[in-house]
Amino acid sequence: MGTLYIGRQGTGKTSSLARHLVEYMKTYPDRAIFVLDWSGSITDSILHLVLQEPREVREKIIRRLVYDEIGNPEWVVPLPEFSHLYGSSFEEQVQRLSSNLLKLAPELVKGAPFLAGLGLTEIAPQIFRVLTSMTNEYGETWQATEAKKLITDGALLRKALALYGHKVPQAKWFLEKVFLDLKPNERELRTYALLALLGAVETPETRARVGYYRPGWTPREAIRNGQMVLVNGARLINQKNTQHYLFTQVYSLIMQEINKRIPADPNDYPVSLVMDEVYSLLSIPGMAEEIGRISPQYRSRKLQLYIVLQSLSQLAEELRKQVWSIGNIVSFAVSNFDEAFELAQQIFPYNANTVKLPPKADSQQPVMEADRGQYLKIANDLQRMRHRECIIRRYISERILDKYVLWVKKTKDVSTNPTEITVQEFKETLLKERGVRVRDALQVVNQRNIESSKSPERPAL
Repeated sequence: MGTLYIGRQGTGKTSSLARHLVEYMKTYPDRAIFVLDWSGSITDSILHLVLQEPREVREKIIRRLVYDEIGNPEWVVPLPEFSHLYGSSFEEQVQRLSSNLLKLAPELVKGAPFLAGLGLTEIAPQIFRVLTSMTNEYGETWQATEAKKLITDGALLRKALALYGHKVPQAKWFLEKVFLDLKPNERELRTYALLALLGAVETPETRARVGYYRPGWTPREAIRNGQMVLVNGARLINQKNTQHYLFTQVYSLIMQEINKRIPADPNDYPVSLVMDEVYSLLSIPGMAEEIGRISPQYRSRKLQLYIVLQSLSQLAEELRKQVWSIGNIVSFAVSNFDEAFELAQQIFPYNANTVKLPPKADSQQPVMEADRGQYLKIANDLQRMRHRECIIRRYISERILDKYVLWVKKTKDVSTNPTEITVQEFKETLLKERGVRVRDALQVVNQRNIESSKSPERPAL
């Protein structure tokens, strides 16, 4: 049914959810959990809790942990756009990337549909198809980091089409007969939005991540092995466009794997997807609309969604309307009174028998509390809950809503005992297990050129 965690800063919601996820991971060793963490706080809480576990339990959990810190200046966990290791066709991967770019630029497309729109819907997929056809003797595919070269360098694009166009004949025809026939200034106008979006992968750390040929982890591997993947975006808080691009990429890779599932397949284990204040997924309209469909439409594919917010204002307008389709709600204290009132209406049923004032005489009737008065009182209580105090509306099953709203006076304590290593040391150890040095990854990316490329058969999926 999905779960919404909401509460202002310092209310204890992050620690509560982190403890829940660690306990869930221990209870269900075959189930995968993906945590997309905008600020890095829930990642630190989870890793701290893991370090607090007894050695035997801790070692079992660590074997299932994948730590991915995007934006680290020294180590990168590669996640290229195109790889046969994802288990999907290159055409599916091309469509996924093109769709992501469209969702990240709704204003550009809406404001200039014949320039930005056509560039992202027509030109971008054709360029990406050519990239996936270009491989070297090791089966290494060119990546999105080389897209700008093909778009801006007509001679390079013509050479690539001459060598590899036979693999993608439709793309070859379109680019030769339509795109390259345009005047240079018109080509520039039609690809302006595409080039601007691809600018998000120009930083060294991002080029190393997206341009390296081998992914450090894949959703398919994580689901098969029941792993917990922690994607920490704290280092990119000041690089909004890059952060939006990379979180959207991770989300789309996960959903591409989930979409392969047959609805209601008893052999599939549930998969949890946690979004902790990920702006690119919750606030950008194109992405938020898709997120809103997960809870009602993906239950049959056993995808369990967790959305973590400080306030409802963090949601795009479309998602704000859809978020109440999430079944379970865990509410800590909220700051905004209007949002507290909305939460009260969504969580509590109106009780028509609530008495506001008792009768003063036997011949009189009591004064009943109107719905607004009842919800005003609840909203005031929601605003003034103490630290680690929360209420929970839950579904016992898809059909049965718990008739009680649970009140948790104080969430469970989290141990503060010293650990053998610090959380930062733990993160560095996990990062190096699957990471590549940024300088080594960049060397591979920067040495990629058409002269050193071959044209072998693609590896089997």
